[in-house]
Amino acid sequence: MLTVAYGEATLDRSNVYRWYKMFSEGREDVNDEERAGRPSTLTTDENIDEVKKIVLANRRITVREVVEDLNISIGSCHSIFTNDLGMRRVAAKFVPKLREFLAKNNTLMMPQPPYSPNLAPCDFFLFPKLKRPMKGRRYATIEEIKTASKEELNTKSQYRDPEDLSLLHDNAPSHTSLIVHQCLARNRVSVLNHPSYSPDLAPCDFSLFPKLKLKLKGRFFDDIPTIQSASTQVLEAIPQTELEHAFESLLNCCNKCIEARGEYFE
Repeated sequence: MLTVAYGEATLDRSNVYRWYKMFSEGREDVNDEERAGRPSTLTTDENIDEVKKIVLANRRITVREVVEDLNISIGSCHSIFTNDLGMRRVAAKFVPKLREFLAKNNTLMMPQPPYSPNLAPCDFFLFPKLKRPMKGRRYATIEEIKTASKEELNTKSQYRDPEDLSLLHDNAPSHTSLIVHQCLARNRVSVLNHPSYSPDLAPCDFSLFPKLKLKLKGRFFDDIPTIQSASTQVLEAIPQTELEHAFESLLNCCNKCIEARGEYFE
C-alpha cells in the first residue's frame, strides 16, 4: 500500500516498523526531538551559498579544501554537500543528485532535435554533396582543392549564410575558451546548449573519439604533424553509415534524457 501511494519515496521495512511502534506507544509528532549538546551553527544559508559558489567554480575541489576556505568543520561541510545541496562525487567531480540548480533546466529547455544534418560534425550530409560534383576532377595543389570546394559550397544556397549552421559540442575547456567563442561569434555560428556531464549527448565523445583512439592505440609519434596525419587517415576511413548511426544514436540519447526529465543518471 505504501509503495503504491509513495513510490520510490516509501520508507524501508525497518523504518516503517520503527515508526509504527512509536505511534503505537503514543507518539504523535514526526519531527525530530531536541537532542543534547550544542546545536549546529555552521550549516547556515550563508555557508550553503558559499559552498555552492565554490563547487560550481571548481568541480574537482575536495571537501578539505572547502573546509579550509570557509573555516567550517568537515562534518558540516559533508552535511551541506549531501543534505542541503544534494550533491555526490562522480568521476572525481561533484555533481548534484537531482541537478535542480545546475543543468537540469538547461537539459529540459533544449528542444527535442529532429533529423538535423546541420549539426556539426556534418560529414555524412556535407561531404557527399561535395564529392558528387567534384568526382573525376584532378587538382595539383591543396589550394586548388580548397578553392573548388568553396565554389561548390557557394552554389548551395543553404550554405551561403553561416547563421544556418548549428554547432553541438560539450562544455570542455577547449570549447568554452574565449578564443573559440570569438571565432564562432565572428563567423555567426550558433551553438546549441549542451547539458553538463552528458558525454552521451555529444556525437564526437560517444562515437568519433573512441574509433580514433582504438586505431591509434599503442602507436607512438615523433611530432604533432605526424599525429595530425595519422588522425586524418583514420577519420577519412570511417564509413558514412557509421556517421549516420552516430546521429541516430544522438536522437535516442536525447529522447532518454527528456524521458528522465533532466535527472542525472549513468
